[in-house]
Amino acid sequence: MSFVGENSGVKMGSEDWEKDEPQCYSEEIFFALASSLSSASAEKGSPILLGVSKGEFCLSCDKDKGQSHPSLQLKKKKLMKLAALKESARRPFIFYRAQVGSRNMLESAAHPGWFICTSCNCNEPVGVTDKFENRKHIEFSFQPVCKAEMSPSKVSD
Repeated sequence: MSFVGENSGVKMGSEDWEKDEPQCYSEEIFFALASSLSSASAEKGSPILLGVSKGEFCLSCDKDKGQSHPSLQLKKKKLMKLAALKESARRPFIFYRAQVGSRNMLESAAHPGWFICTSCNCNEPVGVTDKFENRKHIEFSFQPVCKAEMSPSKVSD
């Protein structure tokens, strides 16, 4: 079953799998919206846009001036308006959602090889990484939310 669609609110969570560490579980409600991408590759996964805060903000992976690597940013872009933009404007906001067993990995379309990650330490921000280390989680679970606060299609100016 796919949770990607115009009105699909999903809870995205990551768990701390280290047995010797205190357990930390965090989750956030995201709106996942399918996106088109001319260079999409089936083996990378399905291209999606991720919105939070009632679809008012979207996740973006891009480099700031002078940075050597990309960072994950939350930008004030409405999900449905973002979906209508040209591909070149949408690309930093597109992530490939690839299923790995019962979990999902989210790779930046603008920066191949960079994945959304969380830390094993509670209350640290979500980021992106190109390294698969023990201290960062790059696999997430997506669970449908029956009554999301508001669907992105209902967000208006």
